Amino acid sequence: RLFTTSAVAGFLDIINFSNPAAPTVINSVDMNSYGGVTSVAVKNGIVAVASPNADESLDGSVVFFDTNGVFLKQVTVGALPDMITFSPDGTKVMTANEGQPNADYSIDPEGSVSIIDISGGISALSQTNVTTLLFTSYNAQEATLLASGVRKLKASSTLSQDFEPEYITISADSQKAWVTLQENNAMVEINLANSTFTDIWALGKRSWKRNGYF
Repeated sequence: RLFTTSAVAGFLDIINFSNPAAPTVINSVDMNSYGGVTSVAVKNGIVAVASPNADESLDGSVVFFDTNGVFLKQVTVGALPDMITFSPDGTKVMTANEGQPNADYSIDPEGSVSIIDISGGISALSQTNVTTLLFTSYNAQEATLLASGVRKLKASSTLSQDFEPEYITISADSQKAWVTLQENNAMVEINLANSTFTDIWALGKRSWKRNGYF
């Protein structure tokens, strides 16, 4: 089966992919009632869908279904959850919550990363199993981080507002995660054993002139 999302239409499609030359839709789940849809991940018969709030500046959610599209559970995560992924051992689900500002920056929610512990099974899942990590601890380190090459887009925003997590990868042993802060040209590392940030670093710059492109 193939699980696809349409952010514009707001649907999760479940597709019979047994014959790639002739895929057929098994079920379409309307995600608009949850707010929307940005990303989907599947593991061990569980489908996890990142669903932003209809008002993207507010906290979104992760909605769990079985592989037929039957609703199982819903929990709250940070503002504008985008990428969603399972840990390799299947005990956690993580979302990169972008927290994007509106067009004129009159609203600029904080970016965050949510960690959902599903080790007890989806039937027992509740909001107490969700840890959402904010970047507020880095606000006091702004001058040092900017000097090291971390980029800030809006001078009047705090770093925690300015950081916009985009993509997540998790170590093979499910003990660490790395998250890109795309607009900030930086990466953060998370210790999944205790759900804490352990490092942040800028990705630096590269001149393409020396490679003959200019």
